[in-house]
Amino acid sequence: MNPYYENVYDELRVFYTEGLHFPAHLHSQLELLYVESGATYINISNHCHKLCKGDFAVVFPNTVHSYDSQEGEEPCRLIIAICSLELTGDYFKKLTSYTPIDPFIIRDDLHPNVSLAMLELEKECREGKNLNACRALVLLILSRILPMVELAKNRDIENYDLTYHIVSHVAEHFQESLTLTELAKHLNVSKFYLSRTFSSKLNTGFNQYINYIRANYALTLIQSTNYTLTRISIDSGFESQRTFNRAFKEIFGLAPGEYRQRASTEMEQG
Repeated sequence: MNPYYENVYDELRVFYTEGLHFPAHLHSQLELLYVESGATYINISNHCHKLCKGDFAVVFPNTVHSYDSQEGEEPCRLIIAICSLELTGDYFKKLTSYTPIDPFIIRDDLHPNVSLAMLELEKECREGKNLNACRALVLLILSRILPMVELAKNRDIENYDLTYHIVSHVAEHFQESLTLTELAKHLNVSKFYLSRTFSSKLNTGFNQYINYIRANYALTLIQSTNYTLTRISIDSGFESQRTFNRAFKEIFGLAPGEYRQRASTEMEQG
Protein backbone atom coordinates (compact mmCIF):
# COMPACT_ATOMS: atom_id res chain seq x y z
CA MET A 1 0.00 0.00 0.00
CA ASN A 2 1.26 3.47 -0.77
CA PRO A 3 0.66 6.74 1.07
CA TYR A 4 0.07 8.90 -2.01
CA TYR A 5 -2.00 12.07 -1.66
CA GLU A 6 -5.70 11.50 -1.78
CA ASN A 7 -8.86 12.72 -0.14
CA VAL A 8 -9.62 9.44 1.58
CA TYR A 9 -12.98 8.99 3.24
CA ASP A 10 -12.00 5.83 5.09
CA GLU A 11 -11.56 6.68 8.74
CA LEU A 12 -8.36 4.70 9.07
CA ARG A 13 -5.79 2.83 7.01
CA VAL A 14 -3.02 0.90 8.74
CA PHE A 15 -0.49 -1.23 6.90
CA TYR A 16 2.99 -2.71 6.95
CA THR A 17 5.46 -1.62 4.31
CA GLU A 18 9.08 -2.47 3.59
CA GLY A 19 11.86 -0.48 1.93
CA LEU A 20 9.63 2.55 1.45
CA HIS A 21 10.53 5.12 -1.22
CA PHE A 22 8.09 7.94 -1.81
CA PRO A 23 8.61 11.54 -2.98
CA ALA A 24 7.28 14.62 -1.24
CA HIS A 25 3.51 14.43 -0.79
CA LEU A 26 0.77 15.45 1.61
CA HIS A 27 -2.74 14.52 2.67
CA SER A 28 -5.39 15.85 5.01
CA GLN A 29 -5.10 13.00 7.50
CA LEU A 30 -2.85 12.45 10.52
CA GLU A 31 -0.03 10.00 9.76
CA LEU A 32 1.70 7.88 12.40
CA LEU A 33 4.80 5.83 11.64
CA TYR A 34 6.57 3.20 13.76
CA VAL A 35 9.78 1.42 12.70
CA GLU A 36 9.51 -2.24 13.63
CA SER A 37 12.93 -3.17 12.21
CA GLY A 38 15.73 -1.76 10.08
CA ALA A 39 16.11 1.92 9.25
CA THR A 40 14.67 4.50 6.88
CA TYR A 41 15.05 8.20 6.16
CA ILE A 42 12.02 10.46 6.40
CA ASN A 43 11.75 14.16 5.62
CA ILE A 44 8.93 16.08 7.29
CA SER A 45 8.66 19.81 6.52
CA ASN A 46 12.37 19.93 5.65
CA HIS A 47 13.31 18.06 8.84
CA CYS A 48 15.26 15.00 7.65
CA HIS A 49 15.91 12.19 10.09
CA LYS A 50 17.10 8.60 10.02
CA LEU A 51 14.59 6.46 11.89
CA CYS A 52 15.83 3.17 13.32
CA LYS A 53 14.17 0.21 15.03
CA GLY A 54 11.77 1.37 17.72
CA ASP A 55 11.66 5.01 16.57
CA PHE A 56 8.46 6.90 15.82
CA ALA A 57 7.35 9.85 13.67
CA VAL A 58 4.17 11.88 13.55
CA VAL A 59 3.04 13.77 10.43
CA PHE A 60 0.41 16.41 11.09
CA PRO A 61 -2.32 16.99 8.45
CA ASN A 62 -1.34 18.78 5.21
CA THR A 63 2.36 18.51 5.99
CA VAL A 64 4.82 17.78 3.18
CA HIS A 65 6.77 14.59 3.84
CA SER A 66 8.79 11.97 1.94
CA TYR A 67 10.48 8.62 2.54
CA ASP A 68 13.76 7.14 1.35
CA SER A 69 15.01 3.70 2.38
CA GLN A 70 18.55 3.87 1.05
CA GLU A 71 20.54 0.99 -0.38
CA GLY A 72 23.06 -0.48 2.01
CA GLU A 73 20.86 0.10 5.04
CA GLU A 74 19.33 -2.76 6.96
CA PRO A 75 15.96 -3.66 5.36
CA CYS A 76 13.23 -1.59 6.96
CA ARG A 77 9.79 -2.75 8.09
CA LEU A 78 7.32 -0.03 9.08
CA ILE A 79 3.79 0.26 10.37
CA ILE A 80 2.03 3.32 8.96
CA ALA A 81 -1.36 4.53 10.20
CA ILE A 82 -3.23 7.20 8.24
CA CYS A 83 -6.03 8.48 10.43
CA SER A 84 -9.05 10.66 9.81
CA LEU A 85 -9.17 13.66 12.13
CA GLU A 86 -12.56 12.37 13.21
CA LEU A 87 -10.68 9.78 15.27
CA THR A 88 -8.57 12.35 17.13
CA GLY A 89 -11.20 13.64 19.56
CA ASP A 90 -10.10 16.63 21.62
CA TYR A 91 -6.72 16.65 19.86
CA PHE A 92 -8.34 17.88 16.62
CA LYS A 93 -7.70 21.57 17.27
CA LYS A 94 -4.09 21.01 18.27
CA LEU A 95 -3.42 18.90 15.18
CA THR A 96 -4.86 21.53 12.84
CA SER A 97 -3.53 24.66 14.58
CA TYR A 98 0.03 23.63 15.40
CA THR A 99 3.00 21.88 13.83
CA PRO A 100 5.78 19.87 15.53
CA ILE A 101 9.18 21.53 15.74
CA ASP A 102 10.73 18.05 15.87
CA PRO A 103 8.28 15.33 14.74
CA PHE A 104 10.56 12.40 15.62
CA ILE A 105 10.67 10.39 18.85
CA ILE A 106 13.57 7.99 19.40
CA ARG A 107 13.06 4.54 20.86
CA ASP A 108 14.47 5.38 24.31
CA ASP A 109 11.92 8.20 24.72
CA LEU A 110 8.91 6.38 23.28
CA HIS A 111 6.33 5.11 25.74
CA PRO A 112 5.88 1.31 25.37
CA ASN A 113 2.12 1.79 24.97
CA VAL A 114 2.73 3.40 21.56
CA SER A 115 4.36 0.43 19.85
CA LEU A 116 1.74 -1.92 21.29
CA ALA A 117 -1.08 0.37 20.15
CA MET A 118 0.36 0.56 16.62
CA LEU A 119 0.47 -3.23 16.44
CA GLU A 120 -3.11 -3.43 17.69
CA LEU A 121 -4.26 -0.83 15.17
CA GLU A 122 -2.80 -2.85 12.31
CA LYS A 123 -4.42 -6.02 13.61
CA GLU A 124 -7.78 -4.30 14.13
CA CYS A 125 -7.78 -2.94 10.56
CA ARG A 126 -6.82 -6.31 9.16
CA GLU A 127 -9.38 -8.29 11.12
CA GLY A 128 -12.48 -6.12 11.12
CA LYS A 129 -11.83 -2.48 12.04
CA ASN A 130 -13.93 -1.86 15.13
CA LEU A 131 -13.90 1.93 14.93
CA ASN A 132 -14.53 2.43 18.63
CA ALA A 133 -11.49 0.31 19.44
CA CYS A 134 -9.44 2.07 16.75
CA ARG A 135 -10.41 5.50 18.08
CA ALA A 136 -9.34 4.48 21.57
CA LEU A 137 -5.97 3.28 20.26
CA VAL A 138 -5.38 6.48 18.27
CA LEU A 139 -6.21 8.59 21.33
CA LEU A 140 -3.87 6.48 23.45
CA ILE A 141 -1.02 7.04 20.97
CA LEU A 142 -1.67 10.79 20.82
CA SER A 143 -1.84 11.04 24.60
CA ARG A 144 1.62 9.48 24.83
CA ILE A 145 3.41 11.21 21.95
CA LEU A 146 2.12 14.79 21.95
CA PRO A 147 3.56 15.64 25.39
CA MET A 148 6.94 14.54 23.94
CA VAL A 149 6.70 16.87 20.92
CA GLU A 150 7.27 20.63 21.07
CA LEU A 151 4.67 22.44 18.98
CA ALA A 152 4.69 25.77 17.15
CA LYS A 153 1.70 27.72 15.85
CA ASN A 154 0.97 27.03 12.19
CA ARG A 155 2.03 29.66 9.71
CA ASP A 156 -0.67 31.15 7.52
CA ILE A 157 -1.01 29.13 4.33
CA GLU A 158 0.02 32.19 2.30
CA ASN A 159 3.43 31.98 3.92
CA TYR A 160 4.04 28.34 3.14
CA ASP A 161 7.10 27.86 0.96
CA LEU A 162 7.03 27.03 -2.73
CA THR A 163 7.57 23.33 -2.05
CA TYR A 164 4.27 23.15 -0.19
CA HIS A 165 2.40 24.83 -3.04
CA ILE A 166 4.03 22.55 -5.64
CA VAL A 167 3.13 19.39 -3.77
CA SER A 168 -0.36 20.62 -2.93
CA HIS A 169 -1.22 21.62 -6.51
CA VAL A 170 0.18 18.43 -8.06
CA ALA A 171 -1.67 16.38 -5.44
CA GLU A 172 -4.96 17.96 -6.45
CA HIS A 173 -4.40 17.90 -10.22
CA PHE A 174 -2.15 14.93 -11.06
CA GLN A 175 -5.10 13.15 -12.71
CA GLU A 176 -5.41 16.03 -15.19
CA SER A 177 -3.15 17.15 -17.99
CA LEU A 178 -0.48 19.19 -16.19
CA THR A 179 2.72 20.67 -17.59
CA LEU A 180 5.64 22.46 -16.01
CA THR A 181 4.61 25.65 -17.81
CA GLU A 182 1.03 25.44 -16.48
CA LEU A 183 2.25 24.76 -12.96
CA ALA A 184 4.69 27.68 -13.11
CA LYS A 185 1.91 29.98 -14.30
CA HIS A 186 -0.38 28.86 -11.47
CA LEU A 187 2.37 29.45 -8.89
CA ASN A 188 3.40 32.75 -10.49
CA VAL A 189 7.05 31.76 -10.95
CA SER A 190 9.15 31.15 -14.05
CA LYS A 191 9.32 27.57 -15.28
CA PHE A 192 13.12 27.74 -15.04
CA TYR A 193 12.94 28.68 -11.36
CA LEU A 194 10.32 25.99 -10.82
CA SER A 195 12.52 23.41 -12.54
CA ARG A 196 15.42 24.35 -10.25
CA THR A 197 13.12 24.04 -7.23
CA PHE A 198 12.20 20.49 -8.23
CA SER A 199 15.89 19.63 -8.48
CA SER A 200 17.01 21.34 -5.27
CA LYS A 201 14.01 20.73 -2.98
CA LEU A 202 12.43 17.54 -4.31
CA ASN A 203 15.57 15.92 -5.76
CA THR A 204 13.80 15.04 -8.99
CA GLY A 205 12.45 16.59 -12.17
CA PHE A 206 8.86 17.62 -12.86
CA ASN A 207 8.12 14.71 -15.22
CA GLN A 208 9.68 12.14 -12.91
CA TYR A 209 7.79 13.51 -9.93
CA ILE A 210 4.34 13.57 -11.50
CA ASN A 211 4.87 10.15 -13.10
CA TYR A 212 5.76 8.74 -9.67
CA ILE A 213 2.59 10.15 -8.13
CA ARG A 214 0.50 8.85 -11.03
CA ALA A 215 2.14 5.41 -11.03
CA ASN A 216 1.58 4.96 -7.31
CA TYR A 217 -2.06 5.93 -7.72
CA ALA A 218 -2.31 3.41 -10.57
CA LEU A 219 -0.70 0.75 -8.37
CA THR A 220 -3.36 1.24 -5.74
CA LEU A 221 -6.12 0.96 -8.38
CA ILE A 222 -4.56 -2.27 -9.65
CA GLN A 223 -4.47 -3.64 -6.11
CA SER A 224 -7.96 -2.56 -5.10
CA THR A 225 -10.13 -2.64 -8.24
CA ASN A 226 -10.90 -4.73 -11.31
CA TYR A 227 -10.65 -1.74 -13.64
CA THR A 228 -9.06 -2.33 -17.01
CA LEU A 229 -5.48 -1.11 -17.38
CA THR A 230 -6.69 1.38 -19.97
CA ARG A 231 -9.11 2.91 -17.49
CA ILE A 232 -6.45 2.92 -14.77
CA SER A 233 -4.05 4.69 -17.09
CA ILE A 234 -6.62 7.39 -17.86
CA ASP A 235 -7.82 7.73 -14.26
CA SER A 236 -4.22 8.16 -13.11
CA GLY A 237 -3.60 11.03 -15.50
CA PHE A 238 -1.24 9.43 -18.01
CA GLU A 239 -1.39 10.90 -21.50
CA SER A 240 -1.05 7.49 -23.17
CA GLN A 241 -0.92 3.79 -22.43
CA ARG A 242 2.69 3.76 -23.59
CA THR A 243 3.72 6.44 -21.10
CA PHE A 244 1.84 4.58 -18.36
CA ASN A 245 3.58 1.28 -19.14
CA ARG A 246 7.02 2.88 -19.31
CA ALA A 247 6.68 4.91 -16.10
CA PHE A 248 5.15 2.03 -14.14
CA LYS A 249 7.92 -0.38 -15.19
CA GLU A 250 10.66 2.13 -14.38
CA ILE A 251 9.31 2.54 -10.86
CA PHE A 252 8.12 -0.96 -9.97
CA GLY A 253 10.23 -3.15 -12.25
CA LEU A 254 7.23 -4.74 -13.96
CA ALA A 255 4.76 -3.58 -16.59
CA PRO A 256 1.23 -2.99 -15.18
CA GLY A 257 -0.13 -6.19 -16.74
CA GLU A 258 2.77 -8.22 -15.36
CA TYR A 259 2.27 -6.73 -11.91
CA ARG A 260 -1.45 -7.54 -11.95
CA GLN A 261 -0.77 -11.11 -13.11
CA ARG A 262 1.83 -11.67 -10.40
CA ALA A 263 -0.46 -10.24 -7.72
CA SER A 264 -3.30 -12.48 -8.93
CA THR A 265 -1.07 -15.56 -8.88
CA GLU A 266 0.21 -14.80 -5.39
CA MET A 267 -3.35 -14.34 -4.14
CA GLU A 268 -4.41 -17.70 -5.60
CA GLN A 269 -1.42 -19.43 -4.05
CA GLY A 270 -1.89 -17.70 -0.73
